[in-house]
Amino acid sequence: MTTELISYDDVIEVAYDIFLEMAQDNLEPADVALFTLQFDDRGAAEVVDTRDDWAGHVGFEVDGEVYAEVLIGLVNEESDVLDDVFARMLVSRDPEHKFCHMLWKRD
Repeated sequence: MTTELISYDDVIEVAYDIFLEMAQDNLEPADVALFTLQFDDRGAAEVVDTRDDWAGHVGFEVDGEVYAEVLIGLVNEESDVLDDVFARMLVSRDPEHKFCHMLWKRD
């Protein structure tokens, strides 16, 4: 029996909840303040094409169908591009096998 994968909208929701729980411990205080102050106007969480470097971070070959990469950060108002990334996340879309790995912004 094949497990139905969670939607990309649900992946974004899960990723954002995890990000909020862990941001305080993993980001510089200035970045936490910046994100908190600017999120309403410029904050974004979006699914992007899964990059090839994840296998080196997680130790297994990543299936782009089962896992989604989510970027969380602030959008540049002039270019409308999410260019201030606070976290890159790899999230499993399989509800039977929950998995998340995060790469945090480091100054």
